[in-house]
Amino acid sequence: MKLRKYILALALIPAASFSLCAQSFQQGLFLDCYRLGYRYNPAIQNEGKVLSVGEWDNQTRNNFGAASFLYPREEGLVTALHSSVSADEFLGSLQDRNYFTGDINFNLFSYGWRKDAAYHTIEASVRGSYGMTLPKELFSLLKLGTTSQVFDMSNLKVSGNAYAEIAYGYSRKISDAFSVGARAKLLVGVEALNYNFSRLQLQTSEESYKLGLTADLDLTSRWSKIRPDENGTLSLLNLSSKERWRGPSGAGLALDLGVVLTPVEGLTLSASLLDFGCILWYYGNAGRSDGTVTFTGVKDLSLEQIQNKDLLSQFNGIKNELLESLSVKSVEKRITPEMVPMTVNLAAKYEMPFYRALSIGATGNFIFRGLMSYREVRGHLAWNPGKYIGITADGGYGTLGAVYGLAMNAKIGNFRITAAMSNGFGGTMAYSSLPLKANNKVATIGLTYDL
Repeated sequence: MKLRKYILALALIPAASFSLCAQSFQQGLFLDCYRLGYRYNPAIQNEGKVLSVGEWDNQTRNNFGAASFLYPREEGLVTALHSSVSADEFLGSLQDRNYFTGDINFNLFSYGWRKDAAYHTIEASVRGSYGMTLPKELFSLLKLGTTSQVFDMSNLKVSGNAYAEIAYGYSRKISDAFSVGARAKLLVGVEALNYNFSRLQLQTSEESYKLGLTADLDLTSRWSKIRPDENGTLSLLNLSSKERWRGPSGAGLALDLGVVLTPVEGLTLSASLLDFGCILWYYGNAGRSDGTVTFTGVKDLSLEQIQNKDLLSQFNGIKNELLESLSVKSVEKRITPEMVPMTVNLAAKYEMPFYRALSIGATGNFIFRGLMSYREVRGHLAWNPGKYIGITADGGYGTLGAVYGLAMNAKIGNFRITAAMSNGFGGTMAYSSLPLKANNKVATIGLTYDL
């Protein structure tokens, strides 16, 4: 029972993630006094020199929420494992692959300047991504117990990384109606973790149980090292944090490309491709778990009936073989390429001819990554009454359902402050940030200075 509670609690962790936007801030296209539009499209130019320091953005998404695990009943709120919640009700609310992902970007500084028809930018940032996938069969096992069938929990995965990014951008006006731009990025790996269960299957029958496991662990850290024990097994108990930093843990390149077209006065069309590239990670701690175990003695035993002491006695005869299969044996260090999350942005903006301060538009946002892909389309309404303030609101639909957002930009002296919030519908649990349904939380805050 405790094991089931721990797994259920683990499933709720992604829902607790609060996010502040990713690098692709689409609302910025509709704010006239926003100065970091080249991050959305490297072809976008500013009029003069701009400095930005300390902007923080991050983005998280998950395709399930707390409502999949918590159910109101007459006796109060119960978990999905309660007997009053049917298997169809619980499992029907889950996807085959249940995931949460996140991207982080802390911009140390950005500097942009114009020279003739060209605009140049340089940036230094610390970025990262993280995520987890939980197969539906894992929850089937928790809910249904050890009934006679095959539980395929393969593709369970946990990953995360952090890396530094140094970027140089160049854009040029080909004509008054057409601009192109590109940004080249040097990526320097700091730390990374990948734990992937490519095979995790439990086959149950009246006679026996068969567990098959193949999992790869890759952990790179230049500050710490897991030392294998005498059996070649990697364990956090052998973690040494006294290592000196020995340089990057990975290196890579990425590229941004963009075009901006103004076919008629007041209409702006934008298209960009961001973060096309990858990092070669050097995994200093690499290991594999691999084995198959067949055992008997627990048939007709449901998880509702299992107590900790019963588990120990039931598995006592096979625990050594089981632990041998689960243990992570050290293997040769690996160098593995990993794509960074890539984004495609499409946008159109039209300023009303009778009142240029009012504009409408639409954006399409498509994100491609290993754990999941995401897409959405939004309509935008913006008001920019002067050079000191701009406000935009949007609404649309994406992979995880309906979304809406509000953003504003204000000029105070030479400073420009940006703040935005975007979310999906569905609400959160009272007194917490746990989303009740699949959700997409995005917010942005930043500060720039016109030099």
